Amino acid sequence: MGWFYFLIYRVVIALLLPAILMRFLVRGFWQPQYWHRLAERVGSIPPTVRSGSIWIHAVSVGEVNAAKPLIDYLLNHHHDVPVVVSCVTPTGAAQVMRLFGDQVSQIYAPFDTGFAVGKTLRKVSPRALIIIETELWPTLLCTACARHVPVALVNLRISDRTFKRAKSLKPLSRHVLAGVNSFCVQTETDAERITELGASPHHVFVTGNLKFDFDDSGDNQTSAALLRDRWGASRPVVVLASSHEGEEQEFIKLTTLLRNSFPQLLLLVVPRHPERFDTVLKQISGHGLTVMRRSQWPDEVPSDVDVIVVDSMGELLDFYAAADVAVVGGSFVAAGGHNILEPLRVGTPVVFGPDMSNFREIASSVLARQAGEQVKDFARLGEALTTLLADSELRQKRIENGFRLLESHQGSLEKTIERVQPILTSTSESSAGVD
Repeated sequence: MGWFYFLIYRVVIALLLPAILMRFLVRGFWQPQYWHRLAERVGSIPPTVRSGSIWIHAVSVGEVNAAKPLIDYLLNHHHDVPVVVSCVTPTGAAQVMRLFGDQVSQIYAPFDTGFAVGKTLRKVSPRALIIIETELWPTLLCTACARHVPVALVNLRISDRTFKRAKSLKPLSRHVLAGVNSFCVQTETDAERITELGASPHHVFVTGNLKFDFDDSGDNQTSAALLRDRWGASRPVVVLASSHEGEEQEFIKLTTLLRNSFPQLLLLVVPRHPERFDTVLKQISGHGLTVMRRSQWPDEVPSDVDVIVVDSMGELLDFYAAADVAVVGGSFVAAGGHNILEPLRVGTPVVFGPDMSNFREIASSVLARQAGEQVKDFARLGEALTTLLADSELRQKRIENGFRLLESHQGSLEKTIERVQPILTSTSESSAGVD
């Protein structure tokens, strides 16, 4: 029955393609980069992409960061094999170029239609396809396997939402996963879930989280020092990162409480979605605060500015590194949370809300090591921030605990390479993707 469900999926995706294209065009009004290189998304790959590459798919910035240790390994140990990295978002593409420059080719991933995927596979003709984290695109996986391209799903995590959806279409998931050579999952829970969805237990390996092995903090600390000079080195700074609708307004309500104790407090708000920049700016301005856009600040931010709305992309780690405390959004609404390892990596204490369902194991580890704090609502968040801003020794203790946590969980790269190496060494031109 799996093939029948896959056929239905192919038809539905083809019918939805005009709507998908329209969505990208609309997003371009907030991020014009979505209008750039749009042809790549339907398979028109630049001629500079070399055939026989190792193809790594990393949807956005977080996945690119997770893939960095593996890509570095490939560049150092398989330097005769070209690497192409595909992304979905412009920020992901920009991060690839920032981290690797011309060492790799960067393309936008094709829409998951037979035409776009087939055309991309013919042009890239990959000797292996490595997909990072949660990108389970049926057409891409099935077409790659049909063309005898070895496939590995690396740093794989199966969120509650993904698991629930996939279980409702289990015949399709079993069909899609049947040809995957290796599943390198983050946790035992992920292993159980991917097996239940149809993966062969013999191909599933718990290798940990590559994000523990990523380290790009040196450049961020340099940028952070420049930012603090611009803001005023003595001002206490709190950043709300990757915030969702409803979180910014509640966060701003804490301003009165916090400014009673910290009159010079500077708040940074980094909305998760660019299309909300203007809305968030208006909401915050309505509270009588002096608000400035990141894109419009002068050489020195005036001392009477209360809030900066970060309406730029790709700078989050710099802002984490420059803040005294980081609040990670998506955790005070039903969004599953976001990556709380990033502020720890650059030496900033982290606080997050009750919903961390997409990062459950990481949140548990952070709490167990006392490297961060979880609060149940915004009232408790105000108390936590007041305590942290007033106690530099507590902040330093959290920072040290965070570094120890990151160090203790490293080693995923070696385990991942052990499982991926066979598909890299066993492939040849004859198995690198034929029609």
